[in-house]
Amino acid sequence: MLIGLLDCNNFYVSCERLFNPRLLNRPVVVLSNNDGCVIARSNEAKALNIPMGAPYFEIRLFLQRVGGVAVSSNYALYGDLSDRVMHIVRSLVPQIDVYSIDEAFFDADVKDPLLFAGTLKETVLKQTGIPVSVGIGRTKTLAKAANKCAKKSGGFHFLTQSDEADLLQQFPVEDLWGIGHRWTLLLKSLNCKTALDLRDADDAWIRKHLGIVGLRVASELRGVCCFPLKDGRPLKGTIATSRMFGRATESLDDILESVSAYSSKAAEKLRKEGLLASCISVCLVYHPFRAGARALRVVLPEPTDFTPALIAASRQAVKTLYKAGRSYRKAGIVLEGLVPKSLFQQDLFHSGAPDLERRKRAMQAIDAVNKSFGKESLVFASEGLDKKWSMRQSLRSNRFTTRWDEILKVKI
Repeated sequence: MLIGLLDCNNFYVSCERLFNPRLLNRPVVVLSNNDGCVIARSNEAKALNIPMGAPYFEIRLFLQRVGGVAVSSNYALYGDLSDRVMHIVRSLVPQIDVYSIDEAFFDADVKDPLLFAGTLKETVLKQTGIPVSVGIGRTKTLAKAANKCAKKSGGFHFLTQSDEADLLQQFPVEDLWGIGHRWTLLLKSLNCKTALDLRDADDAWIRKHLGIVGLRVASELRGVCCFPLKDGRPLKGTIATSRMFGRATESLDDILESVSAYSSKAAEKLRKEGLLASCISVCLVYHPFRAGARALRVVLPEPTDFTPALIAASRQAVKTLYKAGRSYRKAGIVLEGLVPKSLFQQDLFHSGAPDLERRKRAMQAIDAVNKSFGKESLVFASEGLDKKWSMRQSLRSNRFTTRWDEILKVKI
C-alpha cells in the first residue's frame, strides 16, 4: 500500500494572498489572537529570518522597512478554505485521513502515483487557488519525507523503495515526523544524525533510548506501516472555545456576553458533529496571567446540544466564579461528556418530548440561516451586539467566504 500526504503551502498566508494579490512576492506574517505574535510566515518572511512566535511589537518596524505586511488571523476564512481543499481530496481518493487544518494523508494505491500526485496538486490549485505539495511513500513517515522533498522539487514527489536510502541519507533526523527537540539532542549526542542512521539502527538500541514510539518511527522508515490511515474522524472527547479579551475587563456584563458567545459557537460545533454535551466547564483567567484563574464544572440535567441551555449553564457558572474588583484577561468554556446523539436515551420519566422536538426545529432553523447568510447572521441576545470585549484584530482581512457583508467586491 502507498500513502500520500497533501500539505497546503504556508496555508494561512496562501489564504490571505488568494483574495489580496498585493501580498504576492512580499514578506507576509500572520499574527495570533490580539495581534500578539507571529504564527505563520511566507517564504519571503522566512528568508528574512523572522522567527515563529516573534512578538509583533518587536518586528513591526523592521517589517515596514522591508516592505512586509502583517495580518491578523482570520480563522473563519482559513477553516472554510480548508474544508474546500479536503472536500476536493475526498472526491479523488478512496480514503482520506485529515491530520490538521492544512494536511491530510490519503490512500495513494494508484496505477501511476507520480502522475496522480501532479494531478491532485493541479486540481486543488485550480479549484481553490491554494498551492499544495503532495508526497507519496510506503508509510506516513516516508510520505512526510517525500512531501518535504516535493516542496523543493515542483510540488509533488513519489518516493520509490529504491530511492528511499538516498533520500534518508540526506534527511536530517530533526526533520523527521515524530522526532521532537529533546529526541533530536539525544540522537545527535549518540551520533545518529540522519533518518538513514535511525532506520538502520538496532531495534534494542532504539527501544532503549526512544521507547516504543521511536521504534515505530524507525519501522515506518523501513516501510513497515505502524500508523495506518484512520477511517473517518474520531469522536471528539471535548469541544472548547476560549479567547483572550481585547483588553482586560472588570465588567461582569462583558464576561457574561463573551461566555454566552463561546457557548453558542460550541453548541453549533456540537450539532455539526452530531453530539450532545453532558457537562460544561467555565474558566476565567485573571489579569495579569500570573494572578491565576478560577474554573467551575456544571453537570447538565441531561445531555444536550440546545444553545439556550448551554448559555444558561455557562452564565450561572460565571456568576458563581466572578469576583467584583478583579480584572479578567480571558474566558473560555469546555463541553465535556460528549455522546453521539444517535445513542442518547431519554430519561424514562421525562415528559418533555414535544419540547425537545421544538428545540430541535429551532436549532435547525438557526443553523440553516447562518449557513445560508453567513455566520452570526442570527445570534442570541445574551451574546451582545457591540462586543467591546472581543479580541483585537485590527489587521484582519474580510471573511470573504462566510459573510455576505464581507464578500469580495470587484470594481470594473
